[in-house]
Formats: sequence, structure tokens, C-alpha cells
Amino acid sequence: RRRYGTGAFMLVHAGNTPAPSSNGLLSTALYDFKGEKTYALEGAVACCAVGINWFRDSLGLFETSPEISDLAASVDSSEGCYFVSAFGGLLAPRWRDDARAALVGLTLAHDRRHVSRAVLEGVAFQAVEVLDAMVEDTGRGLGALRVDGGVAQSDVMLQIQADLAAVPVERPADVETTAAGAAVAAGLGCGVFDSVSDVAAGTAPPATFSPKLPAADRDAKLASWRAAVDATYGWADRA
Repeated sequence: RRRYGTGAFMLVHAGNTPAPSSNGLLSTALYDFKGEKTYALEGAVACCAVGINWFRDSLGLFETSPEISDLAASVDSSEGCYFVSAFGGLLAPRWRDDARAALVGLTLAHDRRHVSRAVLEGVAFQAVEVLDAMVEDTGRGLGALRVDGGVAQSDVMLQIQADLAAVPVERPADVETTAAGAAVAAGLGCGVFDSVSDVAAGTAPPATFSPKLPAADRDAKLASWRAAVDATYGWADRA
């Protein structure tokens, strides 16, 4: 499950004992229900909506945050433009506090549509790196990626995510799953619900975004993204 909010946070179920990571993830408690302790691996990306808001508020690239989706959807590609949102460094799985944000690959042919798409792609690329780390740590592939949070309301963002992760992305009818989860936990604790299955019974089916990008194109974009990220290292110490 991945939440696209101010930052972006991904969790994968890791069982009933703490699971150490060899790939830059954090081991965390997931829940304790009726004495059953459950743990997860977590990967955090510092900038998601906060990066989008910076382009809106500081650069005036668009007037409202949802407008970035319309701009991004108006072009089929960022045309070699990549955005790395390392405003205060990079968190999982790279953990580089010396990195700084960068927009690379620009030409005079680019405009705010391509930059908008690059910003959304940057969020999705970082999710792929976290996802790959989770697959390495758990030894399990991913059948689908469940998402929530304000930025998850963007259809173009979730299609980009499905294409780059090469897995279906599922968005619930209510994207405020964190608040809903707190309510469900309270309901389970005080006896409103007897089990999690009681809650799931009334849940609407999710919207699903299936991968469409050919594997060769995906691999090429991921290679270019990694080169863009490598170029952000060391800038915190420069004058």
C-alpha cells in the first residue's frame, strides 16, 4: 500500500516478527489486534504533494494543484525531462542527505506540460525504487499496488505509476484511507465490528490502472531516471 500525501509512504506486510531490511527500508510495527502483533517494511519519500505545491506556489507553473494532471495528460511523454524532488535530500532506499532537487534534460522544446509530467513521473519513479527494495527484502513479487492520499486522485499520475512499476494500481473510492483505517481500528477495538471482513463487505470496488508501457521503454526510462538521481548527489555542500 502506498500513500501519496505531503510525502509518499509505502508499506508491505512483513509477518509477525520484525523484519530487518538489507535495502534501505525501515522495519516498523503495523498493528496489534487481540494480541497478534504484525510488522511491516516501510519506504518513505520526502516530497510528493509538497513538491507539486512548490511548482505551484514558488514558480507559478499552474494555479491549482489538480491542474498539473491536466497539463501532464496533454502530452504523451516528458520528452527526456526528469525531475528529482530531493529538496532536502533523498530518503528510502538511497538515504542521501547531500542530494538536492534537480530538473534535468531540458531543451527549448520543453514547456510547462512536459515539466508537469516530469514532476508526476518523479513521484512514480521514487515509488518504483522503494517497491524494488521491498521485493528484494521479502522475496515476493507484487500482484497489485494499492494507493491512497490526495495525489492519488490524479488518474494520469496513477497510470504513470502503473506503467513504471509494471503492476496494476488500485485506488479505493475513498482516498482518505488513513482516516478510515483509524476509524476501523477504533470500531474493532470497541466491538462495532467483529472482524476486518465485516468492514470489507461494504467496500466499493477500486478503480484499477493497468500497465500499458512496453518493457523496453520502461527500462530505458528507469535508466535515465537513475542517471538523473545520480546527478543530484553532492549539491548540499556546494556554494
